[in-house]
Amino acid sequence: MRVLNWRYFAPLVILGLGLIALCIFMAITLFSQYRSSNLILRENVNSKRVAVELEECLTDLIALENDQVERVTVLHERISLLLDHLSLVADQESEQEIKSRLDEQYQIYLNRWNHLPPLGHSEHEQKRKEVTQFLDSSVRKVCDEFIQYNDRRIEESVANEEKVLRRLAWGLALVGVLGGVAGIVLGYAVARTVAVSIRKLQVQIRDVAGKMSADSPAIVLTGEGDFTSLHREMDQLSRQITEVLETLQQREREILRSEQLAAVGQLAAGVAHEIRNPLTSIKLMVQTTLENENNTLTREDLLLFEGEIRRIESSLQIFLDFTRPQKANRQQTDLKSLVEEVKGLVRGRAVKQKVQIHSQLPETEVSVIADREQFRQVLVNLCLNSLDAMPQSGELTLILESIPEKGIQLRVRDTGPGIAPSILPRLFEPFVSGKDTGLGLGLAISKRIVEEHGGKITVTNLKPNGTEFVIHIPQNLQDAPSVARLPREKSL
Repeated sequence: MRVLNWRYFAPLVILGLGLIALCIFMAITLFSQYRSSNLILRENVNSKRVAVELEECLTDLIALENDQVERVTVLHERISLLLDHLSLVADQESEQEIKSRLDEQYQIYLNRWNHLPPLGHSEHEQKRKEVTQFLDSSVRKVCDEFIQYNDRRIEESVANEEKVLRRLAWGLALVGVLGGVAGIVLGYAVARTVAVSIRKLQVQIRDVAGKMSADSPAIVLTGEGDFTSLHREMDQLSRQITEVLETLQQREREILRSEQLAAVGQLAAGVAHEIRNPLTSIKLMVQTTLENENNTLTREDLLLFEGEIRRIESSLQIFLDFTRPQKANRQQTDLKSLVEEVKGLVRGRAVKQKVQIHSQLPETEVSVIADREQFRQVLVNLCLNSLDAMPQSGELTLILESIPEKGIQLRVRDTGPGIAPSILPRLFEPFVSGKDTGLGLGLAISKRIVEEHGGKITVTNLKPNGTEFVIHIPQNLQDAPSVARLPREKSL
């Protein structure tokens, strides 16, 4: 069998290499000819296009001058631009010679036009007609000559391309004949080797089936390999794979259910932790009052109760926002005014902590279709986190940019100590917080709100210190995108 393979494959390899070499040679030769011809054709088409446009301008100019319209400065400038463009596309020596004559004639025309007698002069009308006649008989005539030259060049390029295509057709016919001969030889060689390949594939299929099923029969091959037995083996293997996938999907559902139960347990633990401390304070106050009959609850005690109850309500509201998000009420929203509003909300706390608030806002509105309340919640949450990181002093900077083709970027930057590297990759996950008293849900809620609007939020530590949150809003949410220039920094 090995000798038979070499007997048929040796000529096949030689013939195949010959075909490959012939195809490469033909491809390189024909591609070079076609590229050269196509380059010439493209250059002449560009030259003719400019020349035709120039002729149209000259025709319009002649018509206006014949109608005694003398305010044609715009057409003069347009013709000058076309002549400059024609200098760039005229790459042949003959084209350049015609172009030089065209420039010379047009300069003569301009000189005569600029030196016409003043309007109302007895010779003005006669001189104007002479100038117009010169434009028609000399300038446009040279332009027509340039167009005719390009027409001849285009015809030559088309004829050359037809010649290349004929050569390509003969080359393809030759390759087809040689390929047919090679196919005959290849057909017999492949027919002899496919049987062996099928038998090897059957061995591999039964080996895979044996690994997937412990009770798979032993591998026994008899006779020559054929596609019928191969299909039968493949069907059997497909059924076994389907059974394995069903088992894996069942296990995956069980794992998902376990993860959901673990999340519920984690949520319950978080709720218990946040509610236990306020309840402990209330419990101690009540026990103290019960143990001392003469002790009554004062106004300060009631205010303490109210504060602790509000703390419980706040914690429960955060959990409700996380587990049951509100439906977005999207409408036209100006982010610039929203940033100003958030600055006013956090100004009081910033003053107490001696934190300076800076803003870099565009001069015009930056409008998006979004839920204003939800975006305010996100921005307030980021600002409060930054203020938590700067209890004594620091700087908080809000930057709003509208970048064409990229969308809107809203940055919240502080000069705090930064986020611990161990927490940074998991910062937007639920119950992850760098604060001792934090719930770890604020950033998770903010991330979900931004993503529901089609954007994304990222965070990085700045050097030497500080943190920057960046909200990216896609361009398609903008109502009227514009380039926003940043004015000088404003301070509170």
